[in-house]
Amino acid sequence: MLDLEAGLERAPEVEIVFDEQDVHGFALWRAHLWESQRLACPQCGIQQGEDLVTLRILIAVILAGLLGGCAIAPTHPALQDQVLPPLIPVREFVANLEGTSLYRVSPDGASLAWKGVSGLKPAVWVKALASGEMRSIPLRVQSIVWSGDSRFLFLTVDPAGDEDTHVFAVDMVSGQAQPADLTPFKGTRSRIQRRIENSSEVLVFSNARDKKVFDLYRIDPAKGTRVLVAQNPGNVTSWSTDRDGRLRARTVQDGEDRYLQVPDGDAWRTTLRWQKEEGWWIADFVPGTNTAWAVSSRGRDKEALVRIDLESGAEEVVYQDAEVDIEQVLMSPRSNTPLAAYSMPGHPRNRFFDTALAARLEPLAGGEPAAVHVTSMADDEQTMTVSVGTDRGWKYYLLGGSSTAPVLLGESNTSGLASSLAPTRPVAYAARDGLQIHGYLTLPPGVQARALPMVLLVHGGPWARDVWTYQGTNRSVQQFLANRGYAVLQVNYRGSSGYGRAFMEKAVGEFAGRMHDDLIDGVRWAVAQGVADPARVAIYGASYGGYSALVGATMTPETFACAVDVVGMSDLSRLLENAPAYWSLGMPWWKRYVGDPADPAQRKVMDAKSPINHVAKVRAPMLVMHGVNDPRVKFDQSERMVAALRGVGKKVEFVSFQGDGHGNQKWTNNLAMYRHAEDFLAGCLGGRSSGFDYYQLGAWAF
Repeated sequence: MLDLEAGLERAPEVEIVFDEQDVHGFALWRAHLWESQRLACPQCGIQQGEDLVTLRILIAVILAGLLGGCAIAPTHPALQDQVLPPLIPVREFVANLEGTSLYRVSPDGASLAWKGVSGLKPAVWVKALASGEMRSIPLRVQSIVWSGDSRFLFLTVDPAGDEDTHVFAVDMVSGQAQPADLTPFKGTRSRIQRRIENSSEVLVFSNARDKKVFDLYRIDPAKGTRVLVAQNPGNVTSWSTDRDGRLRARTVQDGEDRYLQVPDGDAWRTTLRWQKEEGWWIADFVPGTNTAWAVSSRGRDKEALVRIDLESGAEEVVYQDAEVDIEQVLMSPRSNTPLAAYSMPGHPRNRFFDTALAARLEPLAGGEPAAVHVTSMADDEQTMTVSVGTDRGWKYYLLGGSSTAPVLLGESNTSGLASSLAPTRPVAYAARDGLQIHGYLTLPPGVQARALPMVLLVHGGPWARDVWTYQGTNRSVQQFLANRGYAVLQVNYRGSSGYGRAFMEKAVGEFAGRMHDDLIDGVRWAVAQGVADPARVAIYGASYGGYSALVGATMTPETFACAVDVVGMSDLSRLLENAPAYWSLGMPWWKRYVGDPADPAQRKVMDAKSPINHVAKVRAPMLVMHGVNDPRVKFDQSERMVAALRGVGKKVEFVSFQGDGHGNQKWTNNLAMYRHAEDFLAGCLGGRSSGFDYYQLGAWAF
């Protein structure tokens, strides 16, 4: 391994002063430089036989010193002579080695696993809580699940960002075992359905047999066996199993209608039906009965926690939030009863049903708004991991016995920088047709909120929503943008999830219509409030948000000074025609909301709502970014859009990301995305930019 400090000592004529942050940054190269060539450079103090890479480090150090001063100062009048917070380097948002997440305690309470970094590579760490012994597993993972007997760790991995996901198992008893791929199928999606209590086995969904639908498998990693539990006949959208691994129900789709079926001998019997806009999913089964705990909007507008009779369909409402849907439910591993329910009307709302649990968890919020979620729980219900989220980051705790104090385990990337981040506040306004629209406004701290340059940050989905807590659908871009000096408005436009059936249905047929009007009305609201400079508003989004950015630039060009599109669709008809196979059961939903390209009349409407057909109207500069492995919104959606823009002489910057797809996993690609965005927005809105981040010099090593 190259010794960076020793290499620097060989060049006494170059005086370089490092602060603690610099040393942390240059560590990116220490273990990942591979040249084997040898050279002599007496002028540099490098003798024959020493690594060529030592010279590269010296050059990198000098370049970092030269380029580090290239930050772009704000030029917008509202930001002049203002005391902005410290400029947070891009690397702190995308490559902070201190950031951790996904803490999970084993069912026996003896071990803890979490997502972090080993050296410079993504890894899963595992710690024996009694001895403190630790080991790392070098994988970039999406989920972590312990087996019911605490022997195996199950990890979901998407190596290339193309959603070809695999489930791996690591035998934690052997200690030296390498991750074993339980689903070694090419070009498929596999994911964990649930673990089986007191067992090494796990239930897994996979579309290995038929790319359109998902079968259910039971896998025993100890024996290396994989058994097909249920083959999808082509219309099952989900399988429901109990904690013992028994298949108890399945959800079937017939066009836009859905219904529940339960096993009846070797056949299936339909017991419940619900309408196309009603939401319904099982949280867990009540042992020894034909009832289940579920989240349901059957016969009501908002999704509520209910106890339901699976034969008659009768529901008893246990808890509901009058403003929004119930989003999550925490179930007891011992009693199979609900312990907590979570919703987010504006700030997080935590509803605990167990008074002893509430007494342990509520103090973690510190008397301020916070999302306090139990993320894993041992079988004794005493040892658990808890995440506490605010608008500025997440902190993760381990709770032991009821008499022990919580132990801080780790924090999200920027939680340690909370004092420099911006507060986010819930807002609401009336759309032009009178519909109440909710969202969030983040303002740069230390700046008078008058006529600021503003970014309208649009969430994807579109059947998702923005939330108050850090991360969320927009991956906390709002904090990054606010640090650069922008007001950031996030809008939960009609069709966003969480606000009930009626709010969702108002989006039918409204792509590039009233859904977009809600965004424009949000900009007008911010201008009327005195917050936004109407001449300096950008629209920025990913996926559907990227589509909105393209619609904004092409169909409402008078509103926006520039647009940033990330993995956005430009051609709606082509989007559905080239959709991944596993979208097949969701196509009735897409066709209802967006249109059917096979119908000439509907295709004409879809084409009219496709930005690629309106490029001549563009007035402002555009930035388009896309992962080449995107299986949902294919890369050609951006390629064709950029070609069309350039064909009519429009100004557009195009950035592609190798090794990633519909959203970046690699920090190097996120670094590039943030850097391009900050420079682009500084040019069209007048905010500030870091100009250069020395992690860019090391990105080639990854």
